[in-house]
Amino acid sequence: MCNQFHTQTVTLNLLMTFNVLSLSNLKLCSAGADQARIEQLFRPSELEGESMKKTQDAALHGDKMGEGGITYTVDSFSNGIAFGQHKLEQGQDPREVYSLRLADDGEMIRLRSRYALHKEKPLYELERHLMRLSRQGVLRSAIIYFGTTMDPFFPFEGKFDASMRFLELFRRYTPGILHVQTRSPLIVLALPVFKTLGKHVSITIGLETALEESVQRYTPGLPRVEDRLKTATALRKFGIEVALQVSPVLPYGDWRGDAKSFAKLLNKHADYIFVSSDLSARQGSSKGTGRDVARRLAADRKFHWLRPDASKPLLAELKRIAPQKLERPKREQFEERQMKIFAA
Repeated sequence: MCNQFHTQTVTLNLLMTFNVLSLSNLKLCSAGADQARIEQLFRPSELEGESMKKTQDAALHGDKMGEGGITYTVDSFSNGIAFGQHKLEQGQDPREVYSLRLADDGEMIRLRSRYALHKEKPLYELERHLMRLSRQGVLRSAIIYFGTTMDPFFPFEGKFDASMRFLELFRRYTPGILHVQTRSPLIVLALPVFKTLGKHVSITIGLETALEESVQRYTPGLPRVEDRLKTATALRKFGIEVALQVSPVLPYGDWRGDAKSFAKLLNKHADYIFVSSDLSARQGSSKGTGRDVARRLAADRKFHWLRPDASKPLLAELKRIAPQKLERPKREQFEERQMKIFAA
């Protein structure tokens, strides 16, 4: 295999010596933006007043699961970014709705309530939106998913620099929680940003199987299992919360017999774990996505993995050894904010 993976593996090995963790020279493209012009752009009009109040109320009060009512998504593309604001239905699990696709989805506006930002100045446009949320007083209660239809760090070419600059913005505009989702080991290069964000950031790493041969067969081109696990270990050593996303569940050995070993592997490398059997078209639209994976599984007569309950043995083992890691985390910052609201 060529390529991008060799670069990623070498980079990760260097980082594991903890000598390449400084990004102090990284500069924002938008740093020179005219502040007065930005302030004028974000001065709310009378017509915006009611809309702002509704957004603020929804974000401040949140849902009963502990992570706000309004969710925002950001995806980076070669020609810009897509930004969206979404309201989940009661009881919906955002990990299911916003999980990272199995392969990049070239359709920019796949999720409802999303639109493309200025392709020539995407960073400036994103800063405008974050500043607006800050001025409305909802940013500190906002949930932002970075990487839903597109992996922000993979493949390397054309995305890495833009994604790093997007992340740098969140140093100044810190949301309630920023979920960064990827399968790329290169995410460790953003450790300085993540350390600054602290409890306001959570990293989700996609890991569909424990077997490298399954990666090669069903998702060729994605980073190696070993490299993704090393990435999770490196991030957690620096106190960064890591969730492992198993969606869809791909062959990890014997469906029942090897569920225990896979569950132990996930438990060892994650603070939280999300498991789904989803092999639907929502996994993307390009080569190697859900439909193609399903065809390969059928050709290999791996019918257990095509069932809607393909995750059942794995989930059963996880519930036995680490049930708390399957729960959605309760965010201290949201609880503190809600307490202040009730006290007022």
